[in-house]
Amino acid sequence: MRFSSLALVLIAAAGVVGTTGCSSKKRSNTLAATAAVSSGSTATTGSGTTGATTSGSTATTTSSAPVGGSTGTLSNPGGGSSTTAGGNTSSGSSSSGSTGSGFFGGTGRFVDATAMLPDTTAADWGADAGDLDGDGRIDIAVAVNNGPPRVLFNEGLRFVERAGAIARDSFAATDVRLVDVDKDGDFDLVFSVNFGPARVFLNDGRGVFTLGQLVNPNNDAYTYNAAIGDANGDGWPDLFFANAGQSTPSRGQNKLFLNDGTGRYAEAPQGSVPALANDSLDATFLDVNGDGHLDIFVANFGSPHVLMVNDGTGRYMNQSDVWLPANMTRNGTAIGQGDMNRDGKTDLFVCNEGAPGQGTPPPGERNSLLIQGTGRFTDQTATGLPNDADATFAVRLIDVNGDGWLDAVVSNLRAVQRLYVSQQGVFTDATANFPTVNQTPYNSHGLTIGDFNGDGAPDVFYCRSGRKPWLFFNTR
Repeated sequence: MRFSSLALVLIAAAGVVGTTGCSSKKRSNTLAATAAVSSGSTATTGSGTTGATTSGSTATTTSSAPVGGSTGTLSNPGGGSSTTAGGNTSSGSSSSGSTGSGFFGGTGRFVDATAMLPDTTAADWGADAGDLDGDGRIDIAVAVNNGPPRVLFNEGLRFVERAGAIARDSFAATDVRLVDVDKDGDFDLVFSVNFGPARVFLNDGRGVFTLGQLVNPNNDAYTYNAAIGDANGDGWPDLFFANAGQSTPSRGQNKLFLNDGTGRYAEAPQGSVPALANDSLDATFLDVNGDGHLDIFVANFGSPHVLMVNDGTGRYMNQSDVWLPANMTRNGTAIGQGDMNRDGKTDLFVCNEGAPGQGTPPPGERNSLLIQGTGRFTDQTATGLPNDADATFAVRLIDVNGDGWLDAVVSNLRAVQRLYVSQQGVFTDATANFPTVNQTPYNSHGLTIGDFNGDGAPDVFYCRSGRKPWLFFNTR
C-alpha cells in the first residue's frame, strides 16, 4: 500500500491525535566525509530512512560507529578521516542519519546515473548501502512496502538483482539497516515492518540472505524505523523500534530488543524503556552525557520529542525535561545526528512532515535543528535551516563537498528532493546542484549514501515509491 501522507495515515488508520498529528571484510563508503568527531558515542545509528552498523568486527559501517567500541571512531579501509556518526537512514536511520567518513570529498554537484539501476514499479520505502557480497563494491538493500525486498548488487557499470539472493516473500517493510547481528564479518539485513514482525536476514558472506528471525512477532503498530546500538554494553547490536498507533492495544509503545550474543533477539525486561503512548516515527542512539552508555532520542509525531538516558545497565529514564527544549511539539518523521557546528558534541537534525490541514494533502512543516550546548539541546532552527515547509521523511548528514562540514540530504513527499549545504554550521538550499530530473516532484520515503562508482565521493540513492529510484553521482 502506498501512502502519500503519514499524517493522513495516522489519522485515518490508527485513529490518533486529531489535528496535532499522531565472511569477508566489510566495506562501506556510505559515510559522512571529513566531519569533526561527534561527542562520546560508542555506537550510533539511525533512522530515515536509513545506516549500517557493525558489532565489533573489522568492518567499516555506513552510518554508525562500531557497537561496543570505546572511542566512537570508525576503522576506515576506504581512506579518508574517521569520525563518529550515527542516526538514521532509512534508511538510516537511522534512520536514519549521519554517516561516518570514508570519502575523499567531491564538488557537491551531482549528475544523473539512474540508467545504471534496474527498472521497477515496487513501492520502495527505505534503503541502506554497503558491500554485501565481498567484492569491494557498494551494494544497496531496499525495503519494499507490501512487496518482496530487493537487493541491488553493484557490478561496476550497472546494478542487478540476482535470483535467489533473498526470499521473495512480501511484507510491509518501511526501512532496512545493514548490521552484523551475529559477528561473522558480513552485513546482515534488519527490516522494519508496519503491523508485523521485523525481519532479520542473515548473510552467508556472498550476498545470499536467509531469514534468521521474526522479531517482535506480535507487533500491532506502525514501525517506520529502528535504531541500532549497544543498549546494555555487552558489545552486541540491539534493536529499538519506534512505534506509532495510539488506538492499537499496545498504544504504539516503543520496543527494545536485546541481542543474546548469537545474533538472536529477545525483548528487554519490562521497565527497560519508559511506557509512553506517543506516535514515534524514528529513534537514534547517542551518548548525550559522555558516560560511555548509549542514550536514545525519539522523534514523535504530534507530541514532544523524548530523550531517554541510559542508567548504565540498559534501563532508560525519561529526561526530556533536562535535555530538550520545553514544549517542542512537531510532526517528526526522521532523525540525523552528527556534530554540525564542529564543537565536539552530537547535534540533531529532525525531519518534520506537517500536521493535517484543511486541504489534501496537508501542508508541510519546517525541519528542526537541535544543537547540543552545555547540558542540553537548544532549538536553532530559525537561524540554522532554510524556511522550507516540506513533508520530509528521511535525512542523511554527509559532507558532500569535502569542506569538513556536515551537509544534509533529505527525502520529501510530494516535492522535489533537497540538498542543504552547510556554511560553517548554517544550512543553505543547494538543491540546484541535483540533476534536472529532480525538478519533477515525487514521493521519496528514503535514501542512502555510498560511493557507488568508486571515485571516493559520496553519491545519493533516492527511493521513489512505485517508480524507478534515482541515482545521483557526485562529481569530482
